[in-house]
Amino acid sequence: MVAAWDRWHPKIRDMKLVAGPGVCDYVDTHGGAVYVWPHTTRCCRVRTITLEADTTPPDREFDLVHAAEGLQLFATPGLIEPDELQLELGRRGKLRAYWNGQAWVG
Repeated sequence: MVAAWDRWHPKIRDMKLVAGPGVCDYVDTHGGAVYVWPHTTRCCRVRTITLEADTTPPDREFDLVHAAEGLQLFATPGLIEPDELQLELGRRGKLRAYWNGQAWVG
């Protein structure tokens, strides 16, 4: 759900954001923003694109694509937003992002 004051931002659209246990607290204590970008790997002539996520932006350009309940989501320009983006904390506390419930983008 998008906060009412953000509905008029030109780059924000309705996207379901699902945060797993502990994610909101983790993001809140690390600045309130999540940055998501594609990561491409190749193996056996097959290209796979997954999402990387962090609360600290890497050295690249980002656009605000979602904002709700104190959390802002930024993505690289041109990345088509999924219907649902899931955020979870990995076993070692690393932030993980899943595109429509998938580990890969597609």
